[in-house]
Amino acid sequence: MESELHQLKGDITELMAAAIRFGQSAMSDVPASVVIAGGTNLLNVSDLSDDLTRLRELFETFERKTELLELLNQSRNAQGVNIFIGEESGVVTLGECSIVTAPYCINGQVVGTLGVVGPTRMAYERVIPIVDITSRLVSSALSYQ
Repeated sequence: MESELHQLKGDITELMAAAIRFGQSAMSDVPASVVIAGGTNLLNVSDLSDDLTRLRELFETFERKTELLELLNQSRNAQGVNIFIGEESGVVTLGECSIVTAPYCINGQVVGTLGVVGPTRMAYERVIPIVDITSRLVSSALSYQ
């Protein structure tokens, strides 16, 4: 349980850092961008790493960012956590993945969305609260800067 808590703390810290970087860029009138962190963690997921061609396509999607930006923008308009399982995301290369997203705000105005990409058999009971709490913490941190 102790190692699980340490991992959870690391996950939240990594998500918050990426979301705060994105939030700061949103405040500086920089065009919309996507910050991707921790993509190499997908190499440790056997569901994804067993097919190198599929994994390469997934990383190419991350590099292009366009499809991810569209998905995150779509999630901006929703309340709370959104879950896209497999092909629900509308991104072909994410067909074997799930995306858990939540918008974050500055003083009540939605300025971005953070999300986690993982295998369709990810630990949703763990990831959903992490994304939800992180979006709330980032919103709070950005609103009081």
